[in-house]
Amino acid sequence: MDKKVLTRSLIAATVIFAAAIVLGIAAPLDIFSELWQELGDLLGPLEMVNPVLLFFIIFVNNAVKALVAIGLGILVGIPPVLFVGINGFILGAVISWAESAQGLKYVVASIAPHGVIEIPMLLLATALGFMVGVESLKWLRRKESMVKSQLSASLKLYVKVVLPGLAVAAVIEVLITPWLAGLVGGG
Repeated sequence: MDKKVLTRSLIAATVIFAAAIVLGIAAPLDIFSELWQELGDLLGPLEMVNPVLLFFIIFVNNAVKALVAIGLGILVGIPPVLFVGINGFILGAVISWAESAQGLKYVVASIAPHGVIEIPMLLLATALGFMVGVESLKWLRRKESMVKSQLSASLKLYVKVVLPGLAVAAVIEVLITPWLAGLVGGG
């Protein structure tokens, strides 16, 4: 795997993610009011779920999303762009909403403990999807392409780095994040 290409792909994923976060933060809160209600109704029951089951729910959700971002990169990299953009926008909107409701300390306590691991893992998966997309685009343009070997190398990195990182992030999200957010939020 070409480390320069990986680095450029990571930078691209990070820039798209950061721009989408800014857009999510800048979006008017009232357009999300119905979404927040539905999300609260959907996620509310998860507060009462056994921590082991909650770990598996979070881990499998993130693992599948990361795998799809890599695998669908074969569609010339468009799905990974959408993946990172939509997730960044949603995170920005959540940050804006939570900051207005609970304050900045609560936002940091609710995202940072697991986010410092989870976000880089999802950005890495996106970058790997970009790399698969570049090779796919080369193939479509009848140029020398290594789609299969890039996909294979990306899946190996997914198994060796992304999955373990997402597992650690899920443990932190289940055990540490709620405790820390409760301390800061007074709950």
